Amino acid sequence: MARVTVGIAVLPDTFAKIRVANGSPPLADVPPDQDALEFEFHFDGIIALDVLTTKAPGAGGAIDRFLNKFGEGIQQVEFEVNDVDRASDILYTRFNVEPIYPATRPGANCTRVNFFLVPGENGKKVLVELVEQGKPAA
Repeated sequence: MARVTVGIAVLPDTFAKIRVANGSPPLADVPPDQDALEFEFHFDGIIALDVLTTKAPGAGGAIDRFLNKFGEGIQQVEFEVNDVDRASDILYTRFNVEPIYPATRPGANCTRVNFFLVPGENGKKVLVELVEQGKPAA
């Protein structure tokens, strides 16, 4: 069964406090060009929570911009898919939702990802991340 994850962006001090209070779970292996420190909590196998913060406060990366604009809170909803390219194509061709990036890109922990801003209530948009788990080495 596919996992659904909610990403919560928090300030660096909050991130450190939550991490220490929960036994210092390992950090995700986030590609170096992405502005994020991240760790995860898993519940019942299909629900997860990503806790994220900026690697460089004030540097203008994606998480930094989110925190400056909205403060701490839900930053994204992530859906695990079998084929991120096919799922992206379906969102575009059937629902006219364009991906943020023109091509799938590397994500944390050897995943493949793409992001979409989908319409929400009252004209707001919700950031949706499609995630494909890495393939085992042959």
